Amino acid sequence: MGKNDGDDDLDGIRSGWGKRLWSTSKVAGNALRLAARGVRGAKPSETDNAIGESLARELDSMKGLAMKVGQILSYFDGVLPEGTHAALRPLQQGARAVAFDTMGAVVEAELGAPVGELFEAFDTTPVASASIGQVYRAKLDGADVAVKVQYPEVARTLAADAKRLRGLSRLASVATAVDGPALVDELAARLGEECDYEREAEHLRRFRAAFAHVPEAHVPAPVAARTSARVLTTEWCPGASFYEFEAAAPQARKDEVGLLLARFAYESLYRRAALNADPHPGNYLFPDDGPVVFLDFGCVRYFEADFLAAERALTRCVIDDRKDRFRDALLATGMVAKPKGFDFDSHWALLRHQLAPYSAPRFRFDFEYIRGGVGMTGPSNPNLRKLAIPPAWIWLQRQQWGLHAVLARLGAEGPFADVLRAALDAPPEPLVAFG
Repeated sequence: MGKNDGDDDLDGIRSGWGKRLWSTSKVAGNALRLAARGVRGAKPSETDNAIGESLARELDSMKGLAMKVGQILSYFDGVLPEGTHAALRPLQQGARAVAFDTMGAVVEAELGAPVGELFEAFDTTPVASASIGQVYRAKLDGADVAVKVQYPEVARTLAADAKRLRGLSRLASVATAVDGPALVDELAARLGEECDYEREAEHLRRFRAAFAHVPEAHVPAPVAARTSARVLTTEWCPGASFYEFEAAAPQARKDEVGLLLARFAYESLYRRAALNADPHPGNYLFPDDGPVVFLDFGCVRYFEADFLAAERALTRCVIDDRKDRFRDALLATGMVAKPKGFDFDSHWALLRHQLAPYSAPRFRFDFEYIRGGVGMTGPSNPNLRKLAIPPAWIWLQRQQWGLHAVLARLGAEGPFADVLRAALDAPPEPLVAFG
């Protein structure tokens, strides 16, 4: 048995297969219990907080894919009990840091010199501990920079977790039309790309160029001379966190930001054929006077023209209330494995709810809206075992549900229909996919 194949932790990262399997089973059980309580609208209890804290500890210690799942759970407000969300929120920045001796060795190995020679100053206390790396503040050529350093062995840990998920997905998709292993392969491919920081630097350059015409949004510039496969250096961007902004900003400003976040998401998708598919609140900064900062472009999905054309047609059909075109539009997306026995009326109702913010002149996001959508996708959904789910589709859903959860936390109100229609109507100018 080789190093880290057993049950030993790697400097604070739970890497042994036995411990990770045990942690995964505990996490899954607790998450299911809490989700059931949240959807039922059960009254808050101290148990919710305790379970949330337990979940956060387990997921933080596992890092990688497990921590990423925890980040997603942390911002789906209205699904889990509020106390649980509060307990999970530290995962958006990380709580359990890996020692700098370990992380500094990664910097030196990647960039070929001691940290003190590479940077004029380097604060060894991380400002954030994310799912696959930690972020530090440093100084280079007289300017502050952010340095993201990847955890040792995290790529291997992600690959092992994905392999286990692939086996579980075969069982989970039995008697359904879903190709579980194909979905896991899609997830694994994106996570593998996320471990390549030189790729993320290219994502940053592309999105900076794509949104240069939007002065309200800012994407940090990468620093090529201090970037490698496992170290990413960018300009330093100050700003309040999402929850600081939520607590202090007037509602009018929250409404403006809500429209901006929606514009960034839908213009990325329908105009640029790409998504930054990690929309959790920890990836935004809000300066006192300046544009909103969009962080972390490790997980980016590029889409083929045919796939987007079908999704665009389906979206237009739903927001225009053209039920007469719905069946053909839905079939064109590949979501329906077998039309016979599929409840098109039920799926129409689900999508009308999901796209309700874009079917009215103005819409206000709240937690009741989020809970309503979750309830429609639960066990009572008659199509649960009849949807095919193309792998690329999961990123659209993650982006939209994540965006809606953030907008509900802000209580954002505005003409969201105008934002989506502008993105749908814009001439496509796709970013170029790798390879």
